[in-house]
Amino acid sequence: YDRVGHNSGNLAFHYATNRLIGSVPPVIPWSSTAAEIDAMGDIGILPCANQLGSHTDMAGLGANLRGVKANLVAVGLGAQGGVGLDDMPQVPAGTLDWIEQITARAASKLPNITVRGDYTLSVLEHYGFGGRAVSLGCPSLMINTKPDLGRHLEARYRAPFSKVAIAAGHPDWTSMSALESSLVKIMQSTRGTYIVQNTFDSIALSRGDLSVVSDEYKEKLKSYLGLDMELPEFAKWVREYMISFYNIPAWMEYLRRFDFVVGSRIHGVMLAMQAGVPGLCIAHDSRIREMCEKSRIPFVMAHQVSGGVTLNELREMISFDGTEYDKNRSNIAAMYRDFFRNNGI
Repeated sequence: YDRVGHNSGNLAFHYATNRLIGSVPPVIPWSSTAAEIDAMGDIGILPCANQLGSHTDMAGLGANLRGVKANLVAVGLGAQGGVGLDDMPQVPAGTLDWIEQITARAASKLPNITVRGDYTLSVLEHYGFGGRAVSLGCPSLMINTKPDLGRHLEARYRAPFSKVAIAAGHPDWTSMSALESSLVKIMQSTRGTYIVQNTFDSIALSRGDLSVVSDEYKEKLKSYLGLDMELPEFAKWVREYMISFYNIPAWMEYLRRFDFVVGSRIHGVMLAMQAGVPGLCIAHDSRIREMCEKSRIPFVMAHQVSGGVTLNELREMISFDGTEYDKNRSNIAAMYRDFFRNNGI
């Protein structure tokens, strides 16, 4: 759980990046010293997350990069703001220095950072990094290499959704409890599954390790999911519905069993669509919204369905243009090729 960054969805990002560059490079921790980084090779690739925001100070990692001689490339950097795309996050000075250290190690005068969407790009421009990054969304959009994936998906969006999987939310998101409870009802009625990416305790439950999880957490999760049952019955529910994955091809192969995947986890929905299965993302902040918009992933804002939703209502909210999806993927793929080539990869 620690090695995947406390969210198994991060594996989709790494898997997709490796597919884009055509290899699985050696990996060292972000905390490695400059000497350790330089000893690994000439180019370092940093798979990023939502590090731009008041919630994270990257000062320590910025200091680690000061003596690095190797070129650096950062992929998939995201900004963490509010719900709207006009909210400008307060980025700590240490994080800005970290970005400065990365841009100073570009292989050329061309950008060496990709960001998850146009909102993040505007944040970088606001803080003086205009021209140092390019908006390409998430690499996981490129896992499926079929050029007509969108047209295939569009046909499936029109077909019945008889078996539904949930890309599970986080039990701390209590404002979304009524929504999550309604998704669980849809999942149960279609004999679907509840796919978790975090927390540690939910992952443990999904793997059958019920004994390492406290009753307090089980009660918390039960409440979040709107399940009115005693703990012994909840244990049976967990064994029947909850699952997690640590291997992306296995995850995608499993998803092929379903007609529809919905939830607040962008990578859970993204993997479904890359497996040829229709998806809908519940966007609850700017980072999810911008990734959906950049990747042409159908989404609905969480506040629009906060009181709960039915499967028919979800279907009515979906707008998907397969031709536009394919065109967008093709354009982004070409830009990724140029980006890596410009950076010596």
